[in-house]
Amino acid sequence: MSEALPQHLHSAAYFGEQRDFWWNHDYVALLARRLALDAVIDALDVGCGVGHWGRVLLPHMPRATLIGVDRERAWVAEAAARAAPFAPRATYRVGDASALPFDDASFDLVTCQTVLIHVPDVPAVLREMMRVLRPGGLLLAAEPNNLADAMNVGSARHLAPVDDRLAVVRLQMVCERGKIALGEGDNSVGEVLPGLVAAAGFAEVTCWLSDRAQMLVAPYAAPDQAAMRDDALTHYDNGHCIWSRDDTLRYYLAGGGLADGFERAWSLARDAQRADVEALRAGTYHTAGGGVQHVVAARRPQR
Repeated sequence: MSEALPQHLHSAAYFGEQRDFWWNHDYVALLARRLALDAVIDALDVGCGVGHWGRVLLPHMPRATLIGVDRERAWVAEAAARAAPFAPRATYRVGDASALPFDDASFDLVTCQTVLIHVPDVPAVLREMMRVLRPGGLLLAAEPNNLADAMNVGSARHLAPVDDRLAVVRLQMVCERGKIALGEGDNSVGEVLPGLVAAAGFAEVTCWLSDRAQMLVAPYAAPDQAAMRDDALTHYDNGHCIWSRDDTLRYYLAGGGLADGFERAWSLARDAQRADVEALRAGTYHTAGGGVQHVVAARRPQR
């Protein structure tokens, strides 16, 4: 990510180099064949950030032009810069997922990646996506179940005391509930997304899982492993444990956590993170890796 980009903007902590390795290219090629992405002419990437997802899909949509929208002007500018190899097929503009600045029935494909986890009203955004889709057009959403990832801890904590591991999972669960209560999104919305898509009126709802494992084994020399290691170290050094301490406290209290219990919960989470980081720095950390990333596809009905 460009050093000039403001780090306080939404999702800045997750736009590092590791995001370039979220998908296996042969898996995306398989999705493209299943969904006939080569037939897409007009595509919209909602909540595009700095354009990672659009750049993953564009090689599989040889006839398509893609417009990315994001509420952050800085991300829009960065996405445009990074998409230069695809110019003029990829353009970016400021826009909000809840009120897309496009006419009805404008696109063959409307897509997003880890966007619905941040919106307060997923059904409303899905209806807006349907509005700008043409009849028969494709919705493609890649959204995680982040709570499931809390149990995937790697070698440093694989045999840690049961209560310590569960305390970290509990902290994340309470905070996810608090994030929902504050209207800032559901970090594990992927778990229920197919049903939400069906309830919004879409047809032919289908769901798959990404096959990307995100393995880490020393010496972490491959580009993807080096990026994941560096990302973990940066998060720790910046005091970022899923969220910043301030955001974690906000979510914890909003999720029903008690103020006098937060310091212990935060300390346990940071201790767990420290164990991973120390093992990474020593070259002893290893994990099969992987998170639960759902890929949900559906069609706007023809009538």
